[in-house]
Amino acid sequence: MPFLRSLRAFVTLLLFFSVAHFTQAQPQNFVHTQIIGGIDSPTSVAFLPDGRALICRKIGEVLITSPIDQPPVTTTTYMEIPADNTAEHGLIGVWIDPDFANNQQVWFYYSTFGMHDRLSRFTHLGDSAQLSSEVVVWETIDPYVDCCHTGGALAFLPDGTIFLAVGDDYTPANAQDLSSPFGKLHRFLPDGTAPADNPYYDPTPGPYNANGELKTVYASGLRNPYRGDYDPETGRFYIGVVGANNHQLAWEDIVLAAPAANYGWPLCGELGRLPDGACDDPQFTDPVFSYHHQGSGAAITAGFTYRGSSFPAAWDGRFFVGEFIRGWMKWLTFDAQGTTVASQGPFLDTAALGGVQSNFCTQLLQGPGDALYYLSYYDDLITFEGGLHRITYEPTGTRPECLALSADVMSGIGPSLSVTFTGDALDPLGGALSYVWEWGDGTPAGTTAISSHVYQGPGNYSAELLVINATDTTSCGTIPITVEPHPLSLDVELMLDGPFDAITGLMRDELRSLGLVPMTEPYTALGFSLTSGTGATIAPTVLSTAGPFAIVDWVLIELRAASDPLTVLQRFPALVRRDGQVVDLDGTSQPVTLAPSLLGYIAVRHRNHLGAMSAAPLNLSTTNVALNFRAGATACYGVTPRRTVGTVRTLWAGNVFIDGILRYTGANNDRDPILVAIGGRPHSDHLRVSADGREPGRHGEIRGFEERPGCDPNKCRRQRPHCDTARRPALSRSSTPLALSTTC
Repeated sequence: MPFLRSLRAFVTLLLFFSVAHFTQAQPQNFVHTQIIGGIDSPTSVAFLPDGRALICRKIGEVLITSPIDQPPVTTTTYMEIPADNTAEHGLIGVWIDPDFANNQQVWFYYSTFGMHDRLSRFTHLGDSAQLSSEVVVWETIDPYVDCCHTGGALAFLPDGTIFLAVGDDYTPANAQDLSSPFGKLHRFLPDGTAPADNPYYDPTPGPYNANGELKTVYASGLRNPYRGDYDPETGRFYIGVVGANNHQLAWEDIVLAAPAANYGWPLCGELGRLPDGACDDPQFTDPVFSYHHQGSGAAITAGFTYRGSSFPAAWDGRFFVGEFIRGWMKWLTFDAQGTTVASQGPFLDTAALGGVQSNFCTQLLQGPGDALYYLSYYDDLITFEGGLHRITYEPTGTRPECLALSADVMSGIGPSLSVTFTGDALDPLGGALSYVWEWGDGTPAGTTAISSHVYQGPGNYSAELLVINATDTTSCGTIPITVEPHPLSLDVELMLDGPFDAITGLMRDELRSLGLVPMTEPYTALGFSLTSGTGATIAPTVLSTAGPFAIVDWVLIELRAASDPLTVLQRFPALVRRDGQVVDLDGTSQPVTLAPSLLGYIAVRHRNHLGAMSAAPLNLSTTNVALNFRAGATACYGVTPRRTVGTVRTLWAGNVFIDGILRYTGANNDRDPILVAIGGRPHSDHLRVSADGREPGRHGEIRGFEERPGCDPNKCRRQRPHCDTARRPALSRSSTPLALSTTC
């Protein structure tokens, strides 16, 4: 935590405060509730759409709670991230992806054992996430060398970029060095690269511009930018910057993000200040809010701009800020330009209002029911454990009372599910109530007590009813809705380059006519892990059909995650005919599977051709998806992922050395030239990788359509009847994640 160095000197400060669980917060009619306690070193919290919370512990453990509106709230381990937990390093932040309903992505910022501050995303699996799903998006290009100041203020911006503020690594000079990642606000794309409109961007290859400045830097001069908040209504990103340790000189600041801004640390820090906290050097950007330590410890925790409906209207647009050491919480409002404080006041402040305080607050955020939530690192200095707290507004005798909440169905098979919701409430003021149904899928709300809504699936959603009278809003709770996977028919067409005959426009079928098409799917034996169809067989009659509808060979169909095309959601075998139509194992009908998600890439693979994949995720919330890899108009993932033969596109053949043999390892193997051509690294360990290119497996040799591992090459090699030995096909320059595993 960014405050632990200061914490020890101020332990006695809070020993005088009560450790009881207060129920009344201030100002009047705000009620404080501890949702869950007894958590060791909690650093960050984020709320899942289904009403559960993810809570990070500094040591790297991520907890998942039961629904927070259904006490008693319990926790289980969600995931354990290998985080460097020394000093102020560790697991610092968690955020739910803005498109979580579609991509199921959760983001974490943490310190690695390699001494880098890293931002990664993981795939949510319902009750857990696997470390193997990690995608490293960005990390400090240089390792940290000191104890402290990791930062961690983050925001997802409407243009698809990401703000991440990183501390100075307890080395003040880093903040003014534009070649250092430390002490900076970075802005980058979801792949970690700098957008072209960043202030220090130029087209120089690599992470640095022509002047040696990091292209991801958006602003500089930050000490420890621990928490921040982006307000979509104003487009402003406010960052709380924790001040220094000389309490006679130090300041705590909130700064406003601006391109190429320099906030002055360390030149405008303990020194270089005017009496109001502004920088005395005009080259530096002044904070928008500051307060002086005045001889005692302090550490700011920037919060958020309230944009909910459960607090009175006067609270809309107020910015909440906490104080880790001093235990108070305040509200601020900024002027029309967002640069200076227009008004402020206490919220949780024992000195000003008495009552409860927010001990050791590490995060403030708006959460379910539009309530204010905060996370405490310690709830007291006896157990030294923290917890999650909620503050709601409960006006006496005026809030609508919920009487009923129901849905006619809560689950069903998609692709669409129509649900009728019914709510009933009582207005103690005797007036007319307004009903607002938040469907949980981003579509416009319903506005009547009985409202119907159509969900598109598959997916999990949570519908919430808000009831509004003249003075207050009540959340009547949520109803989980599940649209179960539906049958999805795949109309896929492709041409294999090896057997393709440009004169007839068909593929040759010598394998079938010579009885060489295996009756059992061959991909499991090649090391592929199938999600369905493992060991599937075909009837002999399937191979009796001749002519343009004759079977050529087996293929694989894959559905891959829209958020990460490396993640295979489904993989199953099918057949391809001479006319290019991919068919089910009966030889005639289209393959049918269960839709795994709303969106997904579709890929096809063959044993001795490079695979192809759709250029973008396709809509799977339908009953039929068509994808014609033969057509030039069909966009594919990567660069030149198919071969052009006249007006037809074919999958690249994999026999690079034109010797009639597909070798995966050894001399003259066909794999290494492909890896070199696409920017990969040849393997020398003679181990065969699995279908996802990650797991070592067996080694062997593939001749034509057959893998013959461990056999005597003088006895069991067989020439593929229609192997294209007349030319050496150009290597695929595809950058797709298929390339490593489609050579066989």
